Amino acid sequence: MLNKRVSELDDYKNEFEVDVFFARDSALLDEKAKKDLDNLADIAKSLDGYLIEIAGYSSNTLSKEADQKLSEERAAAVAQYFRERKDIPLRRILVPVGYGATQPAVSNKDAYDRELNRHVDIKVLVNRSLGQGE
Repeated sequence: MLNKRVSELDDYKNEFEVDVFFARDSALLDEKAKKDLDNLADIAKSLDGYLIEIAGYSSNTLSKEADQKLSEERAAAVAQYFRERKDIPLRRILVPVGYGATQPAVSNKDAYDRELNRHVDIKVLVNRSLGQGE
């Protein structure tokens, strides 16, 4: 039983996910993003054993280093919002990661697509062995 429990520690189910978008060259959360984060935080808090995964991205309009830094700042802004505004304990937030422009959701060929790549992807994860809603 113990071996089974230990082997299931890293088996997580994505319970809820949201993307928040940013203005060009910005890591500031707008009102829509804050509402989406509020909703996600409320859902997360209703679940047993949740973790929040935060991944930031950029649109490849700056240098590689600047895109990386901006994606990290965007992810950090989301984590900070959760800590300061929604009282999410640090132990519930996985280390926020910035991917720069290395994993675009769509092509960066035009302004619309670049807009879609300026985002942070946030997931609420719950360990499957906790039996959340299954």
